[in-house]
Amino acid sequence: MAPRTGSSRGGSERGGSGARRRRRPGRPGRRLLFIFLRRYGIFIVIGAVIIAAIGTTGNPRVLAGGEASVRVPGGTSAGQIASLLSDAGVIADRDDFMRAADEAGATGKLKAGVYQFQRGEPVQSIISDLESGRQAPEGKLTIPEGYSDADIAKLVSLRTPVTASEYLAAANAARKQLPLAGAKGASTLEGFLFPSTYSLGAGVNAASLVSRQLAAFREQTAQLDWSGAAHVRTAPANLTPYQILIIASMIEREAKVPEERPLVAAVIYNRLASGMKLEVDATVQYALGYWKDGLTEQDLEIKSPFNTRLFPGLPPGPICNPGLASMQAALTPARVDYLYYVATGDAAGHHFFTDNYQEFLQRVNSPG
Repeated sequence: MAPRTGSSRGGSERGGSGARRRRRPGRPGRRLLFIFLRRYGIFIVIGAVIIAAIGTTGNPRVLAGGEASVRVPGGTSAGQIASLLSDAGVIADRDDFMRAADEAGATGKLKAGVYQFQRGEPVQSIISDLESGRQAPEGKLTIPEGYSDADIAKLVSLRTPVTASEYLAAANAARKQLPLAGAKGASTLEGFLFPSTYSLGAGVNAASLVSRQLAAFREQTAQLDWSGAAHVRTAPANLTPYQILIIASMIEREAKVPEERPLVAAVIYNRLASGMKLEVDATVQYALGYWKDGLTEQDLEIKSPFNTRLFPGLPPGPICNPGLASMQAALTPARVDYLYYVATGDAAGHHFFTDNYQEFLQRVNSPG
C-alpha cells in the first residue's frame, strides 16, 4: 500500500505548479496517512510483536522451558523421530533436525527408547542422546492380576521400548528353572509372571523384566504351603503345586468379588472329585486367545486342551498370571458342597452358588 500514497504519487511534484498547489497545504497526505494507520495499524503492531519475539527467542515454536518425555518405538525412522520431537515441542523445525543428524552421520543410528529432553536444548545434544541410546526411566509399570502373558506383552509394548514379540520370547520357559514342582514341560511362563508394580530404569529390556517377575513370584509365594493341597478335602490325589497354580489362575479370572475366591475354588475341587467337567468359561476364552463377556455355541466347541467345556480335568497350564489372593484360595478352598455358580448380573460381579443342578438352571434362565 505504501507506493500508492508515497513515491509514485510524489512524482507528480515535478510535473508543474498544479501538482504543487494540490500538495501545498500538506493536509491530504497527512489525511491519507491517518486513514492508513487507522485501518492497518493494528496489523503493523502485531507484526512488530511477532518479529520482536522471533528476535528474542530465536525460535517461536519451541515451548519456553520444561521437560518432555518422548518415546521412540523400535523401527522408527529418523524422519519419524523428528516428527515426534516436533510434536512434543522439543525442536522447532524437523528439517533443521534432519540436516543436523545428517551432518553428524547419525541418521541411521538413532535408537529406540524413552527419552527425557529439555525443550529448546541444542539439537546436537538431542541427537547425541538418541544415537547413544541414553534413555530416561519411564517410571513404573503396574501389571494387574489376571493378565495373560499376551496381555502383559501388549502392556509392556505400550509402556516401554520392549516389543510384544521380544517380551513373549523372553517369557519362554526353555532353559529356565520354574519355581514350582510339576511345571516341567511347560512351554511358557504363564502363571509365573507375577502381577505387581515394577520400577522401570533406563535400558529396560524383556529379559530383565521377566527375570524380575520370576523373582517376585518366588519372593511373594515363599510363605505359601504348596503341600497344603494334599490336605484339601476334595483335592484329587497327587495334585502338584503347578496344578494348584492352574486352579489359582482359573479362580483369578472367574471370581470378581474377593470373598468369592474360596467358593470358586471349592466348586473346582468338588467337580474334579466328582469326575465332572469343569466347564469354566475363562478357559474357553483363553483358548480363543482373547477375553470376551459372552461365549457363542461356536466358541464353546473350540478344539483346544484348554477348553474345559469339552475336555475333562484341568487344562494343561495356567490361563493367566494370578495374584497372591487367588493362590491362597486355591490352597484353602471353602468347605462347601457347591458344584455350580452363575453370575447374578449385578455391577459388582457376584455369583450365585449351589449344589443343586435344577436350582442352577433356574438361575441361568432367570438371573437375579
